[in-house]
Amino acid sequence: MTRKKRVTLRDVARVAGVSPTAVSFAYNAPHQLSQATRERILETAAELGYQPHPVARTLATGKTNTIGLVIPARLNWVLNDPLFRIFLGEIGAVCDEHKRRILLVPAGGDVSPGALATIAADGFLLVAIHRTHPLAKAIERSPRPLVLVDSDEVFQAPLFNVDDVGGAYQAATYLLEKGHRQIAVSTLGPRPDGVIVPVFERRLAGYRQAVADAGLPPETLQVVHTRGLLSAGAESFAKIWALEPRPTAVLCASDVRALGILQGARQAGVSVPEELAVVGFDGIPESAVSFPPLTTVYHDMVARSRLAIQTLIDLIDERLDEGDVQTPFVSPTTMLIRESA
Repeated sequence: MTRKKRVTLRDVARVAGVSPTAVSFAYNAPHQLSQATRERILETAAELGYQPHPVARTLATGKTNTIGLVIPARLNWVLNDPLFRIFLGEIGAVCDEHKRRILLVPAGGDVSPGALATIAADGFLLVAIHRTHPLAKAIERSPRPLVLVDSDEVFQAPLFNVDDVGGAYQAATYLLEKGHRQIAVSTLGPRPDGVIVPVFERRLAGYRQAVADAGLPPETLQVVHTRGLLSAGAESFAKIWALEPRPTAVLCASDVRALGILQGARQAGVSVPEELAVVGFDGIPESAVSFPPLTTVYHDMVARSRLAIQTLIDLIDERLDEGDVQTPFVSPTTMLIRESA
């Protein structure tokens, strides 16, 4: 089968009786043409089956209509984590409304500091960037708009975070008030690529502060490094149950870790909360239908995600200046008391 020859901008110009520049203006700068001329060009283009080349349009307008979503994690985690799926779904919905594409950019600890400069995007939404991450300097130097989510608080850029310290403090205080004095903390361990995740750093600080303010020794908490995968639940539970002294409760730095531990406890025949109380963090929908339903720290990921991406689009479209953005924006947290603790 013979492939049809592609209609070019010059073909449209010749048939419409205008210059190639006028055809370009019809798509990229319509205010440069009269209404009649633009309509004649577009009608001719439709009759010929002309489609503007996306790269050429980008060069002409200086816009890619693409948002770079930078995540310091592997794509398999990005696509499997329930909380991130909520986040991606919400920013995707806003991008659809504004006819923007999303370019996923995994950026581990081995990424080049100049990586942002090589990405064809109008602006960047960066997630979980720590002050020690290789992209930290690039953030300060970026000429393109960017917004940070769940990131370190040292950057001079619009920032949308959760009250991680306050929420963790509330969760730990809840367990202490119920009389628990041997508490495990299930959180992220050191990553091979050296990446530190700011939310886990802040949540651990909140747990520790609650113990200190209660006048209890630091060893009240035993920190266990676990994987944030439901499939790792049995392994995570086994690490916690093997601690000496054995904990009566566990604070989980994410709901995914908590749900995995609930599953591991059930498989081991350990009763929750009678033998082990479990508290999560994030308030994902799955936490309400687990067995037993999970006590957790809730924050509004939906509203925060939408606000962050809308802010970035407004910066790109110059409806906002960076100085007009009231940040850092910090989502409040609340405890959802259920049957697991």
